[in-house]
Amino acid sequence: MESAYILVRDGKFKPVLTLTPDGYQADWVPALLPDDITWLNRYAAALPPVMRYASPLDELPEPPRKPEELLSAALSGMIKTIIHDALRLHPPSIRPGKRMVEQEKDALAVMAQLTGKDLNTRDHELDPVFAEKMNDWLMFRREGYMPFHTCIIVQEPDGEDLEPWTIRLGMRSEADPDLIIPAGTIWNLPEDSGGILPPAPVLVQELLSGLSQAVSVSPVLKTCLSGSNPTTGGICLADAATFLTTEVIAVKDKGIDVILPSWWTDEKYRPRIELGAQKKSPAHPHGMLGISELISFDYRIAIGDESVTPEEFWQAVKQKTPIIKVKGRWISGNASVLSNALSQFERRYITGKAHAGDLIRLSVGGTDTPMQVQIWGTDEWTKDILAMVRSNQDTAEYPIPQTLNGTLRPYQEIGHAFLLRCTERGFGACLADDMGLGKTIQTIAWFLSLKEQNPDIGPALIICPMSVAGNWEREIKRFAPSLSVWIHHGITRCRGDEFVTHIGRYDLILTTYTLASRDIDHLLPVRWSAVILDEAQNIKNPNTLQSQAIRELTADRRIALTGTPVENRLLELWSIMDFLNPGYLGSQHAFQSRYGHLSGTEQDTHGTHELRLLIRPFLLRRMKTDKAVIADLPEKMESKVFCTLTHEQATLYQAVVEDMAQSLETVTGLARRGVIFRSITRLKQICNHPGLFIHDRGVLPERSGKVSRLLEMLEEVSEEGDSALIFTQYATFAEYLARILEERFLIPVFLLTGKTSRRERERLVREFQSSKEPSFFVISLKAGGTGLNLTAATHVFHVDRWWNPAVEDQATDRTYRIGQKQNVQVHLMIAAGTLEEQIDRINTEKRILGREVLAQGEDLLTSLSTEELLDIVSLRDAVLSGEEEE
Repeated sequence: MESAYILVRDGKFKPVLTLTPDGYQADWVPALLPDDITWLNRYAAALPPVMRYASPLDELPEPPRKPEELLSAALSGMIKTIIHDALRLHPPSIRPGKRMVEQEKDALAVMAQLTGKDLNTRDHELDPVFAEKMNDWLMFRREGYMPFHTCIIVQEPDGEDLEPWTIRLGMRSEADPDLIIPAGTIWNLPEDSGGILPPAPVLVQELLSGLSQAVSVSPVLKTCLSGSNPTTGGICLADAATFLTTEVIAVKDKGIDVILPSWWTDEKYRPRIELGAQKKSPAHPHGMLGISELISFDYRIAIGDESVTPEEFWQAVKQKTPIIKVKGRWISGNASVLSNALSQFERRYITGKAHAGDLIRLSVGGTDTPMQVQIWGTDEWTKDILAMVRSNQDTAEYPIPQTLNGTLRPYQEIGHAFLLRCTERGFGACLADDMGLGKTIQTIAWFLSLKEQNPDIGPALIICPMSVAGNWEREIKRFAPSLSVWIHHGITRCRGDEFVTHIGRYDLILTTYTLASRDIDHLLPVRWSAVILDEAQNIKNPNTLQSQAIRELTADRRIALTGTPVENRLLELWSIMDFLNPGYLGSQHAFQSRYGHLSGTEQDTHGTHELRLLIRPFLLRRMKTDKAVIADLPEKMESKVFCTLTHEQATLYQAVVEDMAQSLETVTGLARRGVIFRSITRLKQICNHPGLFIHDRGVLPERSGKVSRLLEMLEEVSEEGDSALIFTQYATFAEYLARILEERFLIPVFLLTGKTSRRERERLVREFQSSKEPSFFVISLKAGGTGLNLTAATHVFHVDRWWNPAVEDQATDRTYRIGQKQNVQVHLMIAAGTLEEQIDRINTEKRILGREVLAQGEDLLTSLSTEELLDIVSLRDAVLSGEEEE
């Protein structure tokens, strides 16, 4: 009985269906392993003969049953009793249904017989077809199912011996991978072995089939496992290397399990380079060598928990064995591949000149070596650099400058810290936030921090498109009134020695990409405290003279700001990164060869991941959709976009102001009101585009600073996959904008003016709302400022300013309304130095007046004196957007 209890405890029992004179009966039988069968046979051999006849003579079977059968039957009875007793204490929850089909009754009858529970099936006779299917399943005869599979076991020699290696053949349990039955046991199983294993013929057939598959793709196995009923074979080191490095994959592809030494399969035992790094040169007194700092490396080869010196490794390599064994430990991998990889590594990083860029590349895994590299710093400088590279970018560990006249949002504090973290260590940094997240104020805060740390810091150069130069000047005066700013622009701009002397009086120098290239000979002699590129995609083509000139500038710090670091090709990213940290991503040719083919597909996952790791320390990009950013943002963000005038616009604007001034001297009453209304309309048209004023249908976008800036911003919006509404109070200007956008962008552009019919209006709204791609909707303010639901848009552009802010708010509410699930950015476009800026200034400074009085619009202006009126409309000192200057 004790043996039966042990079998039940170990789970060595199974159900079986036996055909009796009364039909099929379900019962429990022992499920034995080969060792158990050996025990049973030995026990049966010791069974006294009298035990074979312990039954009445008239009940003895003819011929008498074998001792093994008697013992098996006895164990079955004991197992059945043990199981039934256990189920009485813990009865199974089986309830027969009232309307069961015959097959369900068969299953219930089997359960009743196995559990001993009365399930009202005593009179039910099992269907023979059901019983046969059950037996096929229980005896592993089901097609396509086999719980044991052929396996090959590879064992290395013991001790210091290099050979022979041993190959063992066996079968492995699918349910319990640790259960492996040697081939010798399989070959010697009796045909009626039964037990927990499938029948012996089934196992033998499976073993032969797997062996045939294995030797068909492995000459090594074919040689060592030849002959009938093979079990083991010995192979030399060369054959072991061949099998491990080449043949094993083909054998596995045939569905054969291959059990290899743990040191070959466990990543822990793969050789890796442990690299200690320290700065070779002393700290640079003025700073900012950054990526070019010389580094010295010292390394060892690590295997598992131990390591060896390079000398010990190369001594083992000299043995010219196909698998390397060092200090009694085998090394996973092809000896030739490993030694070649290590030779290249030594030439590049140990005997060659290594730089901080190499330190960072190695730390993020951006190398070609097949060996894993683990790197740590051995001096404070390298420890600090590695800590920076490995840290999260979501920390704001630097205090906000006290001289900042504003408040940074939490994500902007992180951006401010990111710029400081990179530049104080001599690295260039790219702030690549989405449009509207405040790259300008983060950069201003960064420079204020530098100024507070070193009040004598030299001037920084900001290079930007002319369309945003005025905006930079205003933002600096608004958020950093303590900083002095000068715009290097215009025909009378200083040059040569005068330029060097002049800029020393200022903290920040603003200029354009065109002028930076044109005046490069005047900019080069200056060692700038920083060079900041806004809209850095302007140097995306590294081969243009403009990009090459800007790269030559000397600066202690380099910053790039862009919402679109990659517009079309990854080479654009290389160009920006090479400006920031020259040489870090390799040469242009090397970068193109390694990453130029990447397209974002699944096949490119490794290359894309590697490149992302490489640029991560020096590029910070936050999207408006990031949860951390959304939590910091208001639901509606309103920003002012100050646009510069072209030379043509300024000339026409000034002419209209002078004409109005002369006309007002000779008219009164209604005639005076007419002159004012007509002049104001002309000025606003000129601010939009000079073609509107002179009725030129063939207008070019470049003739308007506002249209040029609008196109730049819409380019960024479309790159982000967003949709936008563009409002203007002039229907003719709306038609012009829609035509220009259709020519410039390969996305849907919709137009709604007073001419649009009700049915067409509904169709346009429906298509815009259901569009699966970014779309632009150009709307005349009076025709579409109310009554529309356009929540598909997340950007709103007011190209020209309405007299009543409430009208603008109503237009904005076409998308900022119930149903809008994203944050909305509102861009108020203002022609700098014009009537538009004056109206905006009054509206901002005197909010109540702006809401209550300026809502009267032109009526208010007609009540002003001529002097007051001219003061509002006159052209202020403003930077022009044209590049006519020589």
